[in-house]
Amino acid sequence: MIRRFLRPAQLAGALGLLLHLTLATAESVKSQLARGDYAGAVARFETGARAGEAIAQNNLGVLLLQGKGVTKDLLAARHWFEAAAAQGLPGAMYNLGMVYLRGYGTPADPVTAAGWLQKAAALGDVEAQFYLATLYFHGTGLASNPELAAHWFAEAAKQGLKEAKFNLALLLLEGKGVPADEAQAVRLLESIAESHPDAALVLAKVDLQYLKEPERASRALATFRRLAENGNMEAQAALGTLYLSGTTTPTDTEEGRFWLAQSAQQGFTKAQRQMGQLYESGVGVTRDWTEAAAWYTLAAQAGDHESAERLEGLLPKLTPIAREQVVLRAKVLQQAQKTSAPRITKP
Repeated sequence: MIRRFLRPAQLAGALGLLLHLTLATAESVKSQLARGDYAGAVARFETGARAGEAIAQNNLGVLLLQGKGVTKDLLAARHWFEAAAAQGLPGAMYNLGMVYLRGYGTPADPVTAAGWLQKAAALGDVEAQFYLATLYFHGTGLASNPELAAHWFAEAAKQGLKEAKFNLALLLLEGKGVPADEAQAVRLLESIAESHPDAALVLAKVDLQYLKEPERASRALATFRRLAENGNMEAQAALGTLYLSGTTTPTDTEEGRFWLAQSAQQGFTKAQRQMGQLYESGVGVTRDWTEAAAWYTLAAQAGDHESAERLEGLLPKLTPIAREQVVLRAKVLQQAQKTSAPRITKP
């Protein structure tokens, strides 16, 4: 989900949908959870919940929702979240927001979800701030407002949430909801790049815009290679393109084709299209229109319009037998794509 630069519509949402399980202070309950004794934890939480303890109510709701230590009961889970939220517990408000956003035991209701997330976000709940920002950005459950999206991403970023930092950086690069500020965006990306491949990839793309600065161009190449060797298909495509074009490194068509092939075999449509172009033109490979058409077919099936147009122009040049071979070859490539290893190490 990264830009060419990554467009804000592709904002990261990889937090998962884990609900807040706020641990009670009793070490015995924490120990029960740690060793997987959910039934014991349910009993303890139920006692506390019925006594009006907000944390116990929230935690009982989580276990009821997940069916851990107790029969799954989505309505009962919502009841306990509501009880805890009524006492001002931000985690329970967040949980209610996710219940309504995802339709857990109730029809999905983005408007109600947004209301609960707003309450939790205002009380400092970091995940609520993140999801509220995404709702504002996409206009889900409330009016689209890029400025408020940027505000809540910034609030979550202050609390150290990596995905919030990443999304805020994208908005800063685009000038969406905030004034464009590449320097600030780069600082945010650098703070998470070591453990966030998407941030490292965007940083490399920023560096690539400064080809007249050897240090930055060299850093971009090194980052693309590191990510490519770890199986990142977009980095593989970028690295292959750099070798084919001779940008930041001497032209090497064999190396370029290798990395494009790794990316294409993982299903990256842009790389599949580029593989088709290589075989159609015979750049770095023996010209093979059947192979080209097969790669275009895969990319077109994935929704790449340019590949579909190229395929439409190429098929009339092939014999009926060759067109049948295209279909068979595309199936072989597709099957190989499903079974290809995610990590690639080139000798």
